[in-house]
Order: sequence, then structure tokens, then C-alpha cells
Amino acid sequence: MSTKARFFKKVQQNNTMTVTDERSVEADIQAFCRRMEDFARQVRQWFEGSGIEVIVSRKYLHDLSTIGFSLNSGSVCYEITTITLRHGLRSVTIMPEQLWRAGDKGCVTLTIDTAAGASGKQKFYLRMAPESGWLIRDEGQASADSLLLTEEVFFQTIESLA
Repeated sequence: MSTKARFFKKVQQNNTMTVTDERSVEADIQAFCRRMEDFARQVRQWFEGSGIEVIVSRKYLHDLSTIGFSLNSGSVCYEITTITLRHGLRSVTIMPEQLWRAGDKGCVTLTIDTAAGASGKQKFYLRMAPESGWLIRDEGQASADSLLLTEEVFFQTIESLA
């Protein structure tokens, strides 16, 4: 095979890999967005009739973890669901941060604000569980120590909102 033929074969392989990578990124983004929508629906059900205000909105996420995967090699921007719970001056904010972080997929921050200044804030990290649902860990824990986010774990986590 000539050098020229090898060159164009490599070009073709790289183009194929780029298209495959872009499709994979798009599939991961769609799964992340769907998972957040499902989570918002679940949270609304849990708090229905409770007196705690559930605010579900959307934001545009300029996801720096996707740099190089868009057609123009910049970061990807997509619209995704956010969740805020309010009880008086206290709140819980569930905010998507980025698609990937250190091997985790679907990274979300859960922040509890008890209106007691800096000492009244707690932060937890969520990531998508492999099949469905979410895994959660405290700010100081390693990702490997994450727990499956069940209804019980969720309410234990946000107990200070009560």
C-alpha cells in the first residue's frame, strides 16, 4: 500500500471515529436529559400535597466536559431540567453540572441551604447509575463510595429541609 493510500485510509478511519464519538456523546446527553426529567417527575410525586414548593425549570448547560466532541470542536450546549425545593428560607437545589467528570457520567450537584450562612450549606454529588436512577455521595466521599439514591436515601439526605 502506498503512503498516499495509507494516509487517506487513516483520514477515513479518523472521520469514522469522529462521527461515532459524536453519536455516543449525543446518546449520553439524551440519556442525561431524560434521567433528569424522570428525576424531576419523581420528586414532584414525592412532594405532592406536602406544602414544600417544587420548582422544575430548564437551563442551557454549556458543557465543558464535551470539548472536542461537537462539529466545531467547541463544547456542546444543551437544555436540561433543574429542580429546586423550597420550604420557607430553606432550599434544596439539584443542578446538572456536566456530562462527564473523572469517569462519572451525568454529574449533578445537590446543595442544601438551611439559611444559616456558610455553615448551613451541604453539598452532595449525584451521578447516573449504570442502568437507571442515580448514585449519591457526600462532598468528602470518593465516587466509589456512592450509594444508590433510593427514596429513603433521598429523604435522609435532605432531612434538614424539614
